[in-house]
Amino acid sequence: MSALPWGHITPGHVRAFQALRSPLYDNITLMSCWVNGEPGVAVVMVEEAGEGALAVMPLFVAITAGMELKFPDEGESSGGGGGPKNPREAFEAAKEAMRPSPG
Repeated sequence: MSALPWGHITPGHVRAFQALRSPLYDNITLMSCWVNGEPGVAVVMVEEAGEGALAVMPLFVAITAGMELKFPDEGESSGGGGGPKNPREAFEAAKEAMRPSPG
């Protein structure tokens, strides 16, 4: 029996994703980081944490060339070079992927 595609998604992941999509948050950015000792990129929320101090909350790790991904019932993926190359194409692809199935 295969795992459900949402099997590892926690309420914290859902809240972070909602923050990414909300116009109420303008403090989300990309930040260089290290993932398991390898160069990486994280999507983070940055907030002031006092005088001259910032709090950085990682929300998601962006795909990098050294990562290998496997999704339930699908093949593996490696590298971060796939996908649409221009914003309009990316928007249309995402819009189509999020469209509910008829039925």
